Amino acid sequence: MRKLLAAISRRPFQLYLMGLLCIFAGAWAMGEYHSMVPMALASSAGLMLSAPLLRVLLGRARRPSRASQRR
Repeated sequence: MRKLLAAISRRPFQLYLMGLLCIFAGAWAMGEYHSMVPMALASSAGLMLSAPLLRVLLGRARRPSRASQRR
């Protein structure tokens, strides 16, 4: 549980959640106004806001594990 709370408090994860919120808001606006423009804008914002989290995850994957460093 501590790891989850620590992950949520970090900036890249907060940006990712904001991107999801934009997508949900765009979907609502698309249904409300019968236009594809809000969803297009929201999905592009969600994609841009998920990039920092992806960079963090890729950086972790590139680092060698601690077990291989001990040998």
